[in-house]
Amino acid sequence: SLDEYEDDEAGQKERKREDAITQQNTIQNESSSADATGSYLLQVRSCFFGTPNAPEEDVANRYSRTDRTTYSRYSRDANSSGNSVPSNALEKRIEELERELAKERQENVRLMKMTQDKEELIVKLKEEIDLLNRDLDDIEDENEQLKQENKTLLKVVGQLTR
Repeated sequence: SLDEYEDDEAGQKERKREDAITQQNTIQNESSSADATGSYLLQVRSCFFGTPNAPEEDVANRYSRTDRTTYSRYSRDANSSGNSVPSNALEKRIEELERELAKERQENVRLMKMTQDKEELIVKLKEEIDLLNRDLDDIEDENEQLKQENKTLLKVVGQLTR
């Protein structure tokens, strides 16, 4: 009958929804160790690279104590559970990320120095432009004065020739 068909279809939809939720939870649980470590490292990275000129106390206060200790809690939980990533793999990953962080810091320092050098050059060029503009103004004034003198001389020569 039609009612049985609708019940069977509704049951299939419900089973599909449950399977999708189960699959999503499985994926989420399997990737939780990578997510927790990645999330912590993203916080650390944005803490150091978010604002290049932030004072140290701003950097320290940017994240709550809970956020800053997420990795520590995760590490303890991971060591106590049997399904977690081995701690030596995490240590290797942390060392790798620390090396990457050191490289990024060096690159940041290099870029900051380049930026500072370019800003200094811009200031010097602006000063030179100002000097050249003043010289141009002086030359234009002198040119105007010479034009007036030339007119006066032409009048005098014109009067003498009459």
